[in-house]
Amino acid sequence: MPIEFSRQARQAFSPEFKARIMQAYALFPELQDKTIACGLIKGRGWVEGTATGRTSPPAFRLQPNLSSYTIAHELTHLVQGNGSGIPHGEISCDIWTVDRLPPKLLGQRPYYLLKNSRCDWKKNRTAIKDLCRQAIEVRKTRRTYIVWLRGQIKKLNSFSRA
Repeated sequence: MPIEFSRQARQAFSPEFKARIMQAYALFPELQDKTIACGLIKGRGWVEGTATGRTSPPAFRLQPNLSSYTIAHELTHLVQGNGSGIPHGEISCDIWTVDRLPPKLLGQRPYYLLKNSRCDWKKNRTAIKDLCRQAIEVRKTRRTYIVWLRGQIKKLNSFSRA
């Protein structure tokens, strides 16, 4: 199996949650030829997941029963940098995660991207997914793509209130 679950994760993660992890993992062809370690975050602190690609094998840890979005966010961290075209940082990670996930898996609001935004995620998630794809293209010529994206989201919100 390409994802090796730690003993604690095997015990704590339900079969349905492990299937959700594998479903998200399938969206990351960059990771398919690597062994990835998946562990458990114990307790109920504010940290839902962590990832580090600088270990051998690359590893991520999760609290049980998180959304597919959080799983994919942590997997995106494992491919950031190293010539992937995905810059480091939490906001960039959110942008690339939203772009990569199919709409049916975009149930959870991307925390870092929409922090301090009054955006109605459930109503606007498809439009924001499209804007994230556009922002990735904008980044090719403008390093201020995050500012551009947040401006577009703000405009989207003002249109939806009108």
